Amino acid sequence: MGKGTSNFFLNLITSGKPFDMQDEARMDTAVRIILLNSMIFLGASLLTLFGVESLRVGASVQGAADLTMAAMTLIAFFVLRTDAPFIVSSLMTVTPFGFLCLFLTFSGGVQGSGVLWIYSFPLLSIFLLGMTVGTLFSALLFVAVLAALFVPGAAAMPYEGAFAGRTAGVYLLVLTCTIVYEQTKITKDRLVARLTRELQSERDEIAAMKDNLDSGLFLMDGEFLIQPQYSKALGALLGGSELAGHNFVDLLTNSLQEKERETLKDYFGMVYNRSFDQAMLNDINPLHQFTYVSHGGSEPKILRATFAPIDREDGKTYILANITDTTREVALQEQLSAEENKRQEEMRSLFEVIHVEPRVLNDFIEDADWEFDRINKNLKDKGRDGRELMVEMYQGVHAIKSNAVILGLNGFAAKLHALEDELKVLREGERVSFDDVLHVTFELDKLMTVKDGYRDLIDRIRAFSKTENRMKEEQVLVQTLQRVIEKAGADLGKKAELVVRGIDPVAMEYGPRRAMKEVLMQLVRNAMVHGIESPERREASGKSESGSILLSIEQASGSITIQLTDDGHGIDFVAIRERAEQTGLITERAKLDDRNALLQALFHPGFSTAAAIDMHAGRGIGLNLVKERVKELKGTIRLQSEEGKGTSFRISIPFEVPASGVASAS
Repeated sequence: MGKGTSNFFLNLITSGKPFDMQDEARMDTAVRIILLNSMIFLGASLLTLFGVESLRVGASVQGAADLTMAAMTLIAFFVLRTDAPFIVSSLMTVTPFGFLCLFLTFSGGVQGSGVLWIYSFPLLSIFLLGMTVGTLFSALLFVAVLAALFVPGAAAMPYEGAFAGRTAGVYLLVLTCTIVYEQTKITKDRLVARLTRELQSERDEIAAMKDNLDSGLFLMDGEFLIQPQYSKALGALLGGSELAGHNFVDLLTNSLQEKERETLKDYFGMVYNRSFDQAMLNDINPLHQFTYVSHGGSEPKILRATFAPIDREDGKTYILANITDTTREVALQEQLSAEENKRQEEMRSLFEVIHVEPRVLNDFIEDADWEFDRINKNLKDKGRDGRELMVEMYQGVHAIKSNAVILGLNGFAAKLHALEDELKVLREGERVSFDDVLHVTFELDKLMTVKDGYRDLIDRIRAFSKTENRMKEEQVLVQTLQRVIEKAGADLGKKAELVVRGIDPVAMEYGPRRAMKEVLMQLVRNAMVHGIESPERREASGKSESGSILLSIEQASGSITIQLTDDGHGIDFVAIRERAEQTGLITERAKLDDRNALLQALFHPGFSTAAAIDMHAGRGIGLNLVKERVKELKGTIRLQSEEGKGTSFRISIPFEVPASGVASAS
């Protein structure tokens, strides 16, 4: 029933005319017929309604005219189904539509909106009647519309001068654009037709197949059958002596899956029918390089094949195939590529770590080990929700990447950045499958291998170093944060210095060092990205061109207090409000004006006001990571910001010092 209804509607809208989607000219005619029929149904319906309404109110002449035009439009529908020229039906439809536009323009319609119908007339007139006749009709309608717009008393309701001018201007704009488009299309169609004739007249000539060719040349017909004339090398390549009459696709049964063979057949169909130009066909060639396994059980080969259509003197079209053996070439290329990649990776890693203090690099590896162990424990927890797992993995990977960026380990950071992209997609998806988790696990294993490579490099560097001065924990922290500032400053074109007001050595030695360093790295990077201004902007506001980031870490009264303050421009509450409203994070109007609610949004996973994602910002994970790490330590965060003066974070973490003098983190 549904199919019959669909066929009936298709026959109705196309007037029963056949069309071929492969023939551009026929498709163009079909589109015009569909548009004309749509105009007929719409125009006849509107004219009938207008006619009935006119008769109802006593306007018999107007009603008769409307019904006459409606009948004329309906007659065009039946004329279109005959062999009469297309322009006849078009004239019978466009003409009533023009009168309908005039009627609506002179009558005014609802609040003068009737005149708006004229904007569609140039499009339909030129498209259906052609450039010359359509432009003439559009010009005549324009003259009549000008009279209605500007001649006093011509229209039922007067049009204001400004409105009349805009209406005439827009009509001219639509008319001009339509003429330009149609002329461009006509020129394009002529060019395409000329090129098509040239391509049809040009035929490829097949050179004589010589037995001393290394490649396998053969002709294949539309049924994929190998023709009798083929090069001697083809038999050696495909493992057969008598290949004439064999189906080439069937010879690939051991080499391609069934779905791949079906795709290959579709591709051959495109080659045979010249569905695309040769460059495009070469680009989408599924056998550009493939592993061939013969039916005789010989060693697999890596072959490369090209295909092109060719017309012979008898008028039949064949596919010319050229197959070459690239097994040795590919093997050598893979070996060279692997060795080159390995050498470059080792050299890049060595250059990246050689300028890093071994103690700092070792600290990075220990922190990375801790994050990877944390991720592995979460992966083994079968009761953990998939999306929650992705969020925690995202935080861990982000933390490792942040450290890698600071140390200048750009290759490792790029790999972590790519994994972040995948985790972001999984985190925002509807569900996380077992295959997704398995894939992420494999990627993590690769990253851990790279990380272990850095450990080997440390050992090699230490082997060349006679002495090693052990750095204190506070020195490692300060150097790490200075690297954060230097790296972000270089990438963002900003200047800043770290001012250390004091770091309690007991807090660093016995407190949650790793978590504190991770939190401070995120806060310092956040200050550089969102707080510290560019030198030009700072000087314009009366500040020194270099910003200041103040740090203090104290421990007293059973807690560790971390204070980080920058002298930047402060928190941009307008940007936060816009982003929170745009993402739907805050929907209540009252909360959009509540600064505390806006500050809470800063710590929400995935929330960021950065315009783009890069190595420093844009993923909305930095402050969320700070929140989660402080929460794990049962600590608190206080945030203060003053526009134009800067932002201050104050973090308190419970910390106990036993009577024996050995401190421990709560």
